[in-house]
Amino acid sequence: MFIAIMIISAVTAIGLIVSVVLQTSKAESFSAAMGGTDASQFRKGTREELLARLTKYFGIAWIIAVSLGAVVWYHSQ
Repeated sequence: MFIAIMIISAVTAIGLIVSVVLQTSKAESFSAAMGGTDASQFRKGTREELLARLTKYFGIAWIIAVSLGAVVWYHSQ
């Protein structure tokens, strides 16, 4: 059980890292918004929205997996 939880934790950690790395920086987004770029980047369903949502879900899943792993490890000792 502990090994399965640690595998889930590792997979969610890798997903979290990848989703954060693929996002554009806030400075790029802000300067583009002030520069008057097209409004298509602000429409619903953009790549940035998807990555933000994935980051949130991977973060929640990782915290739950690590917490469960700590509880299982503590009770097995």
